Amino acid sequence: MATSDNVIRAGLTPKLRDVPNQVSGLTYSASPPSKHVVMAQTFTSSTSSLLYDPPIPEFSVIQVVLSGQDGKSRESHRGVDGPSLVIVTDGNGVVSWGIDSKLSIGRGEVFFVGAGVSVEVESEGSLTLYRAFVEV
Repeated sequence: MATSDNVIRAGLTPKLRDVPNQVSGLTYSASPPSKHVVMAQTFTSSTSSLLYDPPIPEFSVIQVVLSGQDGKSRESHRGVDGPSLVIVTDGNGVVSWGIDSKLSIGRGEVFFVGAGVSVEVESEGSLTLYRAFVEV
């Protein structure tokens, strides 16, 4: 949800609930599901990184799936013009940036990537992670 001071509370809070205003702001126009599907695009030259870029300026998401079928596999990402949060959903690996900066990563871990920082991800077997970022 985008940052906003405009909140209409409808429940689950002890604060003022403005249900009539909430209902008046709803629309009941049906749309086909295909209207709301965000199609993936490749983010790098390989197909290991897919970019999901919804039509909103708040964020985009990169899905990285490294199979590691023949041991270790790698993926490099250019620096993006804004901060990123990365969550590892499966597997283990190492993320590196700069000359000697490395971080071991595994399932359930979250880490921050600063604006403009190029990163390289290397799997130890298979690895799946998601990188949410905003280009400012």
